[in-house]
Formats: sequence, structure tokens, C-alpha cells
Amino acid sequence: MLRRRPLRWLSLALCSVTVTALAQAPMLHEYIEPNPAEDVAFSATTQDGAMPAALDTPSGVVPAPESANRKPKGEHAYGGNATPDSIDASFRVDRDTTRPDSVAYDEPFIPAVAPFKRLYAYDSVDESFELTVFDKSLNKLEIGGKPGPADDQFYADLFVDVQPGLPVRIPSVAPGARALVARTDPELPFSLQRDRADNWFMVADARRRVRLIMQLAAPRAAFGTELADATWGELLQKLPPLPPAVRSVALDVAREIGISQRQSPRLVTAALVGYFRSFGPSEATPKATRGAQLYQELSLSRKGVCRHRAYAFTVTALGLGIPTRMVRNEAHAWVEVYDGVRFHRIDLGGAAGRMDLDPRTADHLYRPPPDSFSWPEGSESGQGMLSQTLEGEQRAAAAPAGSDPRGSSAPGASASATPSPAPSAKLGPEPSRLPPGGDDRPHATVELKLLQVSSVRGGVVQLKGTVEAAGEPCLFSRVDVSLRDGAGVETWLGAFPTDESGVLEGRVTVPFDIDVGDYQVVARTPGTGRCGSSR
Repeated sequence: MLRRRPLRWLSLALCSVTVTALAQAPMLHEYIEPNPAEDVAFSATTQDGAMPAALDTPSGVVPAPESANRKPKGEHAYGGNATPDSIDASFRVDRDTTRPDSVAYDEPFIPAVAPFKRLYAYDSVDESFELTVFDKSLNKLEIGGKPGPADDQFYADLFVDVQPGLPVRIPSVAPGARALVARTDPELPFSLQRDRADNWFMVADARRRVRLIMQLAAPRAAFGTELADATWGELLQKLPPLPPAVRSVALDVAREIGISQRQSPRLVTAALVGYFRSFGPSEATPKATRGAQLYQELSLSRKGVCRHRAYAFTVTALGLGIPTRMVRNEAHAWVEVYDGVRFHRIDLGGAAGRMDLDPRTADHLYRPPPDSFSWPEGSESGQGMLSQTLEGEQRAAAAPAGSDPRGSSAPGASASATPSPAPSAKLGPEPSRLPPGGDDRPHATVELKLLQVSSVRGGVVQLKGTVEAAGEPCLFSRVDVSLRDGAGVETWLGAFPTDESGVLEGRVTVPFDIDVGDYQVVARTPGTGRCGSSR
């Protein structure tokens, strides 16, 4: 990275000397390794002068993203069909309460906040007990300003597939975050916007993949710390209206677990955190299928992983009158709770065994404030998932060639997607990776149809399909879709849930950087509590 340093003047004493000139002698240059601490000391900037070359944070000194062009091919990209009104703009809880062994994760921030990148946030509940965004209207996010004394700072470095005039979803680092600097490579006019739930979007007037680099600031208190002791009346300004039936059922659940508005919001929140952190994953599929009955069963049976806990916590807290958001990404889910001052991130646990992530993520890890809530014995926290992942990578690096560095206690086969059907083709099961003790679930079969079989780059393709195992539909299962070229290289397109009938419908966007040619559409499911993986 090229850096601009302030001028340092040297005072020279003049004297009479004899200088021998070396005509046309080569000038020698010595490479000096970049030193982020020195960049901070001398207030160095990036080559374009737009942002500091390094930041001194509570997590250590971190360098700015390299200014040299990065090739987008093969990189994770945000945007595409992720818009304010896309299928992921609302959340319907599923019935698969088993714990996945492994999940994929992309980290765009420095220092890394894994696994807490904010990608989807929901702050309300509709009549069908789906989580939604109460106000999807977008407001411009101003770019500029200086970090405050109570802020933590971050860099962001990510690729975004923008489309003309379309708000495409991008990750944010924390509730209440601000963009101090934002630029694209290649340069193009754009704006940043956000909705009421603090989801971030990028809007540009081009159709292409761009690299977005930002310097961000966020209140350190948003990453944890104790909640303010607000009154119930002070929370009303952030509380969305709820359907009466939703509030009634939520209050019933609150009464069952011994919580009411007779306590202060801070005490109620602490009680809710303790209760929902005590949940556990389960192989037994809930009997209820959707709506109020499924919410009640998940809440009162203390059954589920991160997304079930965050979902049920959010419905219950909103019913009690506490403004709450469920936040999720591709690897984890948690909640944000408003205390009259700001929203605070609270992890409820239920994380997977480990993450598949870029090993460079470990170079600079964010160190949040201490967790003010206790953890039950045996909890699977998001931080624990990250620690398990990094410890596994260290064991892998130290293991002799040909050995299994995971050991007998390592998590089992990955539950993240590695997609397989051609259009209208059925897939049989692949050779299963059996967990300890075996797996007697029937393998799933995926049938996927395309409503069109050719498209241009950036074009949208409609999908429809079914998933079944042993002649029965696989309800609420995840199906991962990708494109496979002639050399067998796959490009991941997205993941889609099946409904209560085992049917999926969705749209995928053809990547902007993909080569022109013929591709096989590939789909695969990792399975559910009843259905095994496809092959």
C-alpha cells in the first residue's frame, strides 16, 4: 500500500566537503515492510488521501484495505436480488431445531466482528407471526464526520453487485454505525441508505460489480455493556405497533415463563436473556407447523438453535413492550434490544460447531466489551463458534501431513452448502458422511425446474422445485443453488427454504463476472431433522 506521510524537516550543518560524483551509477532501493503503528504515529493516509492508513482501536492497530485493485472473480459479492422487498426481507421461523456442524461465513470488516456481521434485521411481527421491517422506507445515510470518543472504528472491504436505481443490501457492523468515508473501485456515483431496522443498502446508476471500501464508526456500547434503566414509557418511541393477537399470545408466553411489566425493562430483558440462552438444539421436530402455535411450542419447550431463540425472544420482547430486533446473517442470529438510549447487541447462543471462513479473519479480531449477562453451562455462543474454528485451524496447521487435525472431538461434516441438479433433473443421494453413531435419516431428493434456461449477466432466473425423502416432503429445508461450468467449477448463487409442503420458489441473479458459456444448474440440501442430505 502506498502511504502519504507528513513532511519531516532535517536541520543540516554546512561545512566544506569534497564530493566525488558517480556518473550513471544505479540508485539502490530497499523495500520497507509497512508498519501500521508507524502509520498511526505519523497520521499517514491511504494513497488517495481519503482515509487513515491505519487505525488504533481497542482491538489493536489495524491496517487499511490494500489500495491495489482486487480481482472480483471468485470473491463473495453482496447485493444482486437482496433488496428491501426480496424474499429475505421477512423471516418465517422453520422447524429444523438440530444444530449444524459447520456454516459458511464471509467477513467484510477489519477488525473482524465474526460471526456478528449485520445483514438482515427485523423489528416487527405481522399477523402470521413472521418477522418483518415495520417501516421499509429508506433514508439517506450521510457519509462524513469524525469518530467520537465513545466510538470504535472499522474498515469495510467488500464487493457489491449494483443495479441501476435499485437499493441492494450490504452488511453493516453494528446498530447505529456511521460511514465516515466510502468510495468505490472503479469509481462511480452512489449513495448509502438505511431503513427503520438499520438495514443498509447501496444505490448506484450502473449494472456491475464494484469494490466498496469504507471507514466506519460505531458506538462501543452497542456491542454489549449494561443496559440503561429506562421506564416503559421511554421505550414507546421505538416500539412498532403489533397485531392484537400477536401481543396476546406473546404475553401468554411471558406469563408462562414468569415475566411481566411489573418488573423494569432492564430486569425483564435480563430474565429473557437467561431464559432463551438456556435453550438447546433438538432432533425432535416441533409438532406445530407455523404461526402462533409454532412460536409457543418453540418458546415453552426451550427448543432450537440461534435463529429459533432470536425469533422467539423478539416476539416475546415486542409483546411486552421492549423494542427488539432479530438480526442474522448466513452463519448466526442474535437480537438487539433498545434501552431508551440505543440498541445493544445480545447473543443468545445456539451457534453451529464451527465456521468456514477466510483464515485471514484471525489476523485482526474485534474485542467487544464484556458480556453483562451470564451464560448457562454448555452454551453454544457465537464467540465460542469462532474460537472453535480458530482452534481447529491452528491444529490443522500443526498436524503432520496426512493426519486428521480435527481429532475425535471435532465437529462432523459441514452443513454448509456445496450445491447439484441440472434443469428439471432429479438428484439422488450422495455418499453420506455419517456422524458418530450413524445417521438413519433417508437421503433427500431435490427436483428443480427453471422457468427459463438462458440469461444474460445480471439477469434474474426464476426457480421452482421440491425436496422429498422416502416419499415424504422435506419441510423447511434449505436448498443451495449454484452454476457448474464444464471444468466442474461451481459458482454459488443463493439458498432458498422449502415451505410446509416441501416446495421452494425463488429468483437468482446471474453473476456479473461469470464467463459466457453453458452451465449446469446445481442444487443440494444439507437435510433437516427428518431428511438426510442429498447427493
